Amino acid sequence: MEEETANLGDSPRDPPESLGDPAGPTTRAQSPSPQIAHPADPANRNPMEPAPLSETETSSAASTQPRLLTYRCSCGGDVRLAAHGEGICAKCGRAISLQGLDATQTVSFCSEVGSGTSFQLLDGPDRSGEELGHFRLLAKLGYGGMGAVYRALDESLQRFVAVKVMRSADEGESSTDKQIARLLEEAVAQARLNHPNVVTIYYVGRDGEEPFFAMELLPGPTLAKLIQDNPLPYDDVVRYAIQVVEALEQASLQGLVHGDIKPSNLILSDKRTVKLGDFGLAKTKQSTPKEGISGTLSYMAPELSAGGEPSDQSDMYSLGITLFELTFGRRPYAITGSTLREQLDSKQIAVAEFPERWPMHLPEGWARLLKRLMSKLPEDRFDNYESLKTALANMAPVGVTSAGLLNRALAYGVDLATWCVLIAILYVPSQLAGSAREEIVGQLGDSPQFAHYVDVFLGRLSLLQYLVLFVPLLAVYFEYRGGRSLGRYLFQLRIVDRHGLRLQNRRRLVRSSLRYVPLFVLSLSLLAGSLGVEQFVVLITPVTYIFLMINMLPALGPRRMALHDRVVHS
Repeated sequence: MEEETANLGDSPRDPPESLGDPAGPTTRAQSPSPQIAHPADPANRNPMEPAPLSETETSSAASTQPRLLTYRCSCGGDVRLAAHGEGICAKCGRAISLQGLDATQTVSFCSEVGSGTSFQLLDGPDRSGEELGHFRLLAKLGYGGMGAVYRALDESLQRFVAVKVMRSADEGESSTDKQIARLLEEAVAQARLNHPNVVTIYYVGRDGEEPFFAMELLPGPTLAKLIQDNPLPYDDVVRYAIQVVEALEQASLQGLVHGDIKPSNLILSDKRTVKLGDFGLAKTKQSTPKEGISGTLSYMAPELSAGGEPSDQSDMYSLGITLFELTFGRRPYAITGSTLREQLDSKQIAVAEFPERWPMHLPEGWARLLKRLMSKLPEDRFDNYESLKTALANMAPVGVTSAGLLNRALAYGVDLATWCVLIAILYVPSQLAGSAREEIVGQLGDSPQFAHYVDVFLGRLSLLQYLVLFVPLLAVYFEYRGGRSLGRYLFQLRIVDRHGLRLQNRRRLVRSSLRYVPLFVLSLSLLAGSLGVEQFVVLITPVTYIFLMINMLPALGPRRMALHDRVVHS
């Protein structure tokens, strides 16, 4: 599947797979799930690529007549042709042909969709060696609907940059002037995003009538290239997701919606950092067009394909599709249809296809988060990026190593001893008060009133023995709420699940309950002994030792896990 970007209007193609890779656009391996039909034979494709106008012209005749489309060639000339037809640019003679839409391509079109399709156009001439202001173009890295990207030298600061040269416009065409003005406005808006996870724009300007802008040159590759063979590791996916959300949150604060989030627009600046690029479809919330939609069909939110306005929630949907693809190496559903209208209709009813058997290396909560991001209704997604970032942070694996058996055993012993001390603080005074109560009151016989107060005090003190039953419950509740016990603090231990995530509430409750069974047995036996139920004590005391053996013996096995860890997979 071609991971390129077609443009029905003013949207850019996908950026080159790496701004530092002169290979240009990358050919993607087809995902395992059924995908939409591609142009018949790649060898017969005309690889030309325009910067067409986002303008669909209809004839004044009946609606049954073929719809005429006007596109802008890379030379700046106009080409008018019927849907599914071919045409020749009158200015440079290039052939232009329409072919079936690839759902990985970026599209931009007005509300009159009709039977419009995408197209493949030849790239413009290589301008390597030319100078634009103080930028000298060195090598072409790739091309798109808006223009071409070059590796360039900033001769004023003597540094290498990536320069995107937008397509030239004919003089006197107001629609094209508005298009270029909007593209420049959006480039300036991106330049204002001073964020470590956004590709930095250094310069925005024109060379004559030709707009261009310079941005940082990243080593890459894009995430789309990384997942050609295999999905990304889960911890990488979550880390990149948090970085992208932070970038989108900053953009949202400045009233900017990206509009085209997908793996090919996420570029690595190093092994652990991703940057969000290609804001060519970004829209300021104040200048969002009243007509038309833009984006990449496979990643486009349903409300956008139905003509709705872009929002933070529409970007969240695109992010959800992207995270699904990074996780499983494929998109969540297939889009069918030979025309744009059919594919838009297909997208509205498409249902995400999760694996039948959930992979063991992925937490179950990841599926719930992806489903929420990919909800058909915007209101079912996250309210804002802050709540999304919190949810992702809760899904992020903790960078810990497995603790040794000795450390875990000592921490367990310290925790049991700590709670036993609390039991002793409650139990011993109550027993002393009960046994010495009559003797102390008798010695105070000369002061009946004072003896009465002492008797009442000792009687209430003896009731502390009943509180020992609450100590195990307190221990369980403390760990259930995420408290860090003394043993874990002393030996620097953290409790996580097999994915490195914080244990869910239900699992924490089960784990702590099993872990403190000896405390329950101890408190019951002490209370039974003080009440004179000796037979109960005889029966229940061995349970403590038996459970300790059952709990700790599995820790001697190959996995070195106690029973309470095995049960909840911690």
